[in-house]
Amino acid sequence: MDNDALKKEVASIRMSAMNILAGREHSIDELRQKLSRKRSNRNSIASDCNETEQSEAIIETVLKQLLDDKLLDETRFTECFIRSRINKGSGPVKIRHELKNRGISSELIDEYLDNSYEFWQKHIEAARNKRFGVQSPKDYKEQSKQSRFLYQRGFSGELIQRLFNKF
Repeated sequence: MDNDALKKEVASIRMSAMNILAGREHSIDELRQKLSRKRSNRNSIASDCNETEQSEAIIETVLKQLLDDKLLDETRFTECFIRSRINKGSGPVKIRHELKNRGISSELIDEYLDNSYEFWQKHIEAARNKRFGVQSPKDYKEQSKQSRFLYQRGFSGELIQRLFNKF
């Protein structure tokens, strides 16, 4: 690939990345995967190993530029992601798992995921009340149903047990 073609490829990948980031924040791994898929779909007809390696190197260069320009930021992504999941009623277990799957480090997750008992107790009560109302479960079957719902939302067994011990 000559110099002009290389510059065009870098500009094209950067534009694709910025278009993706215009929609929402992304982690580095998410953006890398999306750009790689886009490149592999575009180059799938006549692709060789050299082109693939070169394209991956260009993607890494663009990612570094985006980080340097503060257009891509793992901290900002983590904060936004946690806030959006909390607003959807997700619990800490599910949020942690989703962030790990998006390539966020455990240290960053621990830093931004509020682990205080009081916060999550209020959050689990709000999620349960929104779905089932404020009245307590009338029997064990109803409590089990509510427990399963809260487990699926990503709340720990300890939080669920403490919630039902209040009743």
